[in-house]
Amino acid sequence: MSCESQGGLREQIREQATRLFALRGFAGTSMRDLVEACQCTKAACYYYFPSKEALYRDVVEHHSARIDTLLRTTLGEQGSIRERLHAGLDSIIDYAQAEPLAMRLMQRLELSPEDTAPAFDNCVSRETHVQMLSELVARGAATGEFRTDIDTAEGALVLAGAIQYQFDSSIASEIWDRKRMHNIIDLVLDGIANHE
Repeated sequence: MSCESQGGLREQIREQATRLFALRGFAGTSMRDLVEACQCTKAACYYYFPSKEALYRDVVEHHSARIDTLLRTTLGEQGSIRERLHAGLDSIIDYAQAEPLAMRLMQRLELSPEDTAPAFDNCVSRETHVQMLSELVARGAATGEFRTDIDTAEGALVLAGAIQYQFDSSIASEIWDRKRMHNIIDLVLDGIANHE
């Protein structure tokens, strides 16, 4: 059955492109590969995406926007800052488990960007996430959940670093130890120093 007969050709192309770019990279993926994977015509692919570069940008921006939306939604919910951080973590883990190749692509983009791939400013996305965390840390300090003597940007970077390390390991191993990841957030929030 072809993509066209299944409906949602644009989404089928995006899904297959995500898979191919994640596994083979930008340079290792051709439009011919994509046409074969989708079982549709080259003209159909070019109808939605005028070039491989445009398709790559679309795929990366699509997944980046979905992650941003998940974080904005869950981090903005009611509850303590700790509860919101745990909810945000759960939402991204759920997304990563549902879309492992999208996460692999995003990791590939960050850790080993290809010279031939279209530019995507990962720094903007990363800074957006750190800014969200910084706002949470500031709210936590304002409500008394967090210490008031810490720099909110530095607190956000500590959280981001701990979370990113766990995600990089999980994406590479395809093992998502949710309990451990939650424990890491609690450890960062509670600290490791003995305050006696």
